[in-house]
Amino acid sequence: MEQSPLEDFRVRETVRVRFNEIDGQNIVFNAHYLVYADIGVTEYFRALGEGQPGPYFHQYGTDIRETHCEIAYHAPARLDELITIAARVSRFGRESFTLHCGIFRGNERLTDIEISYAHIDRDSGQPTSLPGSFIAEVRRFETRTPVQD
Repeated sequence: MEQSPLEDFRVRETVRVRFNEIDGQNIVFNAHYLVYADIGVTEYFRALGEGQPGPYFHQYGTDIRETHCEIAYHAPARLDELITIAARVSRFGRESFTLHCGIFRGNERLTDIEISYAHIDRDSGQPTSLPGSFIAEVRRFETRTPVQD
């Protein structure tokens, strides 16, 4: 799994770890990292001009569906700590893309999350090619060019 440094991420959102996010060990419960990743996805598409991926892709008559998620835990986050959720598109396929979220405490890497999305036609639900304008927009936006499959 990719481990981009914090400087490679243009989208960064700082949040405070809340009491309801910790477990009996007083660290963030593992499932909450997916909620953090969802915040990263939302903020990424907000940076592209929409607050959610749905409205962004609806302009093309398409949508996206999560097909795979992988998480690598490096260090725990604890109650009241400020953590940074960083997001970037790391890969393009013909009909899919991968968004990488890094969770950091300062410059310390806590978690890496890769979420793969299929790009689908809204009517048929079938996979369809990513719009060239989306790929071009992301390439212009990113500081580190996503890998193209």
